[in-house]
Amino acid sequence: MKTLKNIISSLLFTIAATSIFGCKKYIEETNLGGQTEDTYFVTKGGFEELVKSNYSNLRYIVSNINIFTLGTDTYTSLGTSDLSPLNIYNASLNSFIGDVDNFWKQLYYSIGTTNTTLFWATKAQGMDATTLNVRIGESKALRAYYYYLLVETFGDVPLVLARSTTANVSFTRMPEKDVYAQVISDLMEAIATLPTATTDFGRVTKGFAQHLLAKIYLTRGYKAYASSTDFAQAAALAEDLINSRIYTLKSPYLTLFDPTATNFQVNSEVIFSVQYSTNIATNHVYFLGKPMSNPVVGNNLQQNFLWDFTILTPIGRSPLYGKPLNVVPTPYFFSLFDKTRDSRYSATVWNTLMAQVPGTVSGRNFSVGDTVVYYPDATFTQAEKDKKKYFVFNANEYRSSPFSNSNRTFPLCKKFREVNLPFVDNGGARDTYVFRLGETYLMAAEANLKAGNTDKALKLYNVIRSRAAKPGANPKTGKSYATEMQASNLSIDDILDERARELAGEEFRWFELKRTGKLIIRTLAHNEEAATAHNLTEHFLLRPIPQSQIDLNSGASFPQNPGY
Repeated sequence: MKTLKNIISSLLFTIAATSIFGCKKYIEETNLGGQTEDTYFVTKGGFEELVKSNYSNLRYIVSNINIFTLGTDTYTSLGTSDLSPLNIYNASLNSFIGDVDNFWKQLYYSIGTTNTTLFWATKAQGMDATTLNVRIGESKALRAYYYYLLVETFGDVPLVLARSTTANVSFTRMPEKDVYAQVISDLMEAIATLPTATTDFGRVTKGFAQHLLAKIYLTRGYKAYASSTDFAQAAALAEDLINSRIYTLKSPYLTLFDPTATNFQVNSEVIFSVQYSTNIATNHVYFLGKPMSNPVVGNNLQQNFLWDFTILTPIGRSPLYGKPLNVVPTPYFFSLFDKTRDSRYSATVWNTLMAQVPGTVSGRNFSVGDTVVYYPDATFTQAEKDKKKYFVFNANEYRSSPFSNSNRTFPLCKKFREVNLPFVDNGGARDTYVFRLGETYLMAAEANLKAGNTDKALKLYNVIRSRAAKPGANPKTGKSYATEMQASNLSIDDILDERARELAGEEFRWFELKRTGKLIIRTLAHNEEAATAHNLTEHFLLRPIPQSQIDLNSGASFPQNPGY
């Protein structure tokens, strides 16, 4: 009999229950090692712990920024001489690539946790029926989310819906349309049982299931096997969630991300977020239910979308700006903002980098608080640059840098900054927003546009534009910035541009471009590294099935995706 520390062994898809690990700061967990699953998960307390264990799996999944953002119109690699296969779609994007292999494994591990939870839901004792049904709804909604990520990443995938206690080497790939049908079924059942609110912020609620189901219908609506009502259903679900008033847009936009505001992440707009903690003991990121070989503690959101400024002595290893990772915005990303009217630009990036210590760069001396680098909204002439002690970079210079060891220089992302965090990898306590109402509005606009309801689509789209506007009036026109931000025409490209502004660093950009049929054309148009390589073709709309999974599946045919 296995204990909670080693509940279920597995082989191929690691479809198993996880040990009980701390998953979030609002739901306390207890590890009662030494008991067996048969004696513990049947109890009310044991079953509740099992349900909570589902949430710890999400940290690794949502942190896969390379898979979600690289090789798109708005995100690329730090190096301009780029060899990242996920960005330039070269021959190294194959069935052996680690990011893809690990993503597959973690998703199936997480599905295994939900299936194990659903199994023990049939045996749990002492649970009132309402609470039990809510926990079942949480598990089914999360399983639907994982299958959505799988099917959009890989296409046809094994559809595993039952607890597994033995290794299986005979999986088969189920058609996409069947996986989508199961996802819809799970979400409809979850919507029927989940509450609209929870006192444990961070749990799945009805809003999670409604938002995700709207996205599922919206995504399926573009496919060959779509139902004729998919776009209408997506629109109705998104609008119902908006009109419920359970969630409301938070204004101004920057307050969604300002870490100096008390409890800023628990707000009226967030539908679901993956939780982190200031407590190191409960802030681990687990892979397949265990700490990674190089343990990861905390979020790394604050490290994203930065260039390597550490070569600049006055800035150095500044905790204010964070330790940079590899994914950066493309120059196109910055061009999308109306810097005169749109408040989201200043809420998203630092356009001025300040000296943190005294120092010298290229013969220029800086004191603490001095501007070292400036990215103007309007282009500076060379004569204007020459008058400044600090370095000035116009938008057409973001893809180059005069500084040693740096391929680029561009406004640094401040949207995900942490307060009082050392210059380290990971370590963040900031939650990761997964679904928020701002996206719901844009999904509703897209669904209505595709359904032929252009006027309604524009109205929904302009709600987000209004919230994004700077306060007050434009002194040149006398009109309010909110009025000037209103659009009168709308296309899918407009919505994708708006998503890039509204959901910068939050959305899974690769999925959004793939859904709308725009991944190839927009990436080749706006990602200079991908365009130079010019490898991106139709077969890259699916990722390769990990070779490790194909090799282990000795009992049944398990074909690779075309082109790999």
